[in-house]
Amino acid sequence: MQDIEIHLKTYGQQHIDKRPLVILIVNTCCSRDVHNNVVGVCFVGQDVTGQKMALDRFIRIQGDYKTIVQNPNPLIPPIFGADEYGFCSEWNPAMENLSNWTKEDVLGKMLVGEVFGLQMVFCRLDGQDTITKLMIVLNDAMNGQDADRCTLSFYDRNENHVEALLIASKRTDSNGRIIGVFCFLHTASPELLRTLVIKKEKERMEKELAYIKEESRRPLEGISFTRELLEETHLSEAQRKSLVTNAWCERQLRNILDDDVNNIEEGYKSSLHLLVKSSNYF
Repeated sequence: MQDIEIHLKTYGQQHIDKRPLVILIVNTCCSRDVHNNVVGVCFVGQDVTGQKMALDRFIRIQGDYKTIVQNPNPLIPPIFGADEYGFCSEWNPAMENLSNWTKEDVLGKMLVGEVFGLQMVFCRLDGQDTITKLMIVLNDAMNGQDADRCTLSFYDRNENHVEALLIASKRTDSNGRIIGVFCFLHTASPELLRTLVIKKEKERMEKELAYIKEESRRPLEGISFTRELLEETHLSEAQRKSLVTNAWCERQLRNILDDDVNNIEEGYKSSLHLLVKSSNYF
């Protein structure tokens, strides 16, 4: 499971209800031994206490949102917003630092299509799927629904890749009417990004090796079936020697599939496991 929010009480002598919270965004994955058996669970977490507190404070004082949005405090997360027509209406200092685009560059532009998009845009997105997810999140927030967190991957002004967790919230006026949407970005630490990249690489490797093994076994079964049919016919001595060679080659290929490919897979998993252990996780 990914992007789980966990609240922890800190240790101390105070009454438990008055202890300060630590808020974590956690991703989980299973740990396996060399035989691919599940032997445990690994939690990779990112401390978002400061960002979450700022977000909660913002939600409580929406009428005076500028005290948060325009605050240069480093604890304030990257924030951008759109009005009810979809034009970019906010782009705070943290977002300027993250994207290398200034507020003046993007204000008044269509948030999806001009600011975020695929071609001739300020922040180029990874693909059409990312655009679709972004539009769904924005529409849900604009309709007053609780939008799910989603990953937002884009390239900044210098073509550096940025991967962040997006949280959208509706913006209302003093009468409670929805007049736009605010988006908060949580950027993962290098350690967390590294672990997620390793996890994706492991999943890709497992799929590729499974495909190779499956696709290689099918023609082998055909070769074995044909050889068994020929063995029941009247063959010359030279033909029988050819079948023996054929059977030997077949066994060798099966050994490669059963042993060598498994050894490659286990060695690759071991390397990835060492990389994960070297990352800063708890």
